[in-house]
Amino acid sequence: MIARLALLGAVKHWKRSLVVVGAAAVACAVMIAVGSLLGGITASFYDSVVPNSGHVRINDARAASALSPLGLDLLLPQAAAQAQRIKDLKDPRIVDVETLLPFAGLLVEDSSLGEPRNLPMRGIGLDPDTRFADNVRQSIIAGAFLPGGEGIALSDRAARLVGSGLGKTVLLLVQDASGQPWYESVRVTGIFHTESSDFDETTFYIGQASASRILDVEGRSREIRILLSDRRDAEAVAGEIRAVLGDGAGSPLKVETWQSINASVFTLLLFVSILLYIIMGLFAVVAGTIIANTSLVSVMERLREFGTMRAIGLRASSLERLILLEGVMLGAAGALLGMALGSAVVALLSKGGLDLGGAMESLGLRRYNRPRVDFLWYLACAGMSLFVSVLASLKAARAVARKGVAESLATAA
Repeated sequence: MIARLALLGAVKHWKRSLVVVGAAAVACAVMIAVGSLLGGITASFYDSVVPNSGHVRINDARAASALSPLGLDLLLPQAAAQAQRIKDLKDPRIVDVETLLPFAGLLVEDSSLGEPRNLPMRGIGLDPDTRFADNVRQSIIAGAFLPGGEGIALSDRAARLVGSGLGKTVLLLVQDASGQPWYESVRVTGIFHTESSDFDETTFYIGQASASRILDVEGRSREIRILLSDRRDAEAVAGEIRAVLGDGAGSPLKVETWQSINASVFTLLLFVSILLYIIMGLFAVVAGTIIANTSLVSVMERLREFGTMRAIGLRASSLERLILLEGVMLGAAGALLGMALGSAVVALLSKGGLDLGGAMESLGLRRYNRPRVDFLWYLACAGMSLFVSVLASLKAARAVARKGVAESLATAA
């Protein structure tokens, strides 16, 4: 009977009910959409940026303060031997150990007609089967990623800027280990296109053997990257590596974990997370205020109705349950509607992604962020909306239940 009376009351006063349902739905939808976007940004960081940069990285300790971080004087002279020593640990937490050779280069149009176009870029010499370029490997749109370690892979944007393309050649101009300029004609064997125009216009890939030969730095690499099965083991593994390698041979080593490698991005994510949680909290507070005020006004307008119910035998506790149940119904309706609206917004944003601008690209994150669907988060947002509605209704129910029968009828009159 109480449930029926609550439903009839909600339907009878449908305008007030719509306000409550609408406030709960909007709050739920906003929290779902914002939380899913935050999940997408976080997933981009943990699933792409962190693995590609390595969970643990070893390089020359002077690189961080060097005027030219890509200078050839900062290479590790025994990188291959040091990488092998790490592999020999046979630590089950270590999935892969690779040496990489980033360097500064100039791509020049291979043409005798007019003045050739050129593009300063960062080249990365690595093994063709590397695990530290999965984002590029998955973004190949023509050719293949360094087949057999031959040629170079560059973006379609960079290829257009230097008048090249798949199967064509481009001149690679570098400064070798002796400080002399050296150029070589290399064939484009792969074209990629990522979501980051900044990355596409500044980075190309080449086999590490080819890069070492062109730079005349055989046996040396700039860094050693280590991929782990669980990023939470990074500090422990880094400590183990420090104990094994010490300061290294020939140049001091710096062993970093992914937290320090990506410190700026990590700090930005923390700031964005706090900001978005504040936004979600504000929406919850606003929705709660609207629901509380609407519920209180609604029950105060119905004092005569409630007083009559009390006069014919309805107990104060039953009246309190009736108002509370009405709030539960409206909150549940708002939560379900909010889940539907939030899901629609997430589905819409998942198609093309939300453009977060070039700032994200410069940090290695995706420019077009796609929300991450998490049904537990959906349920949490729905539960929060329902909780706010119930809390607001409870306040209104107690305010009415404390009034006596005569007081209710007299106030209403």
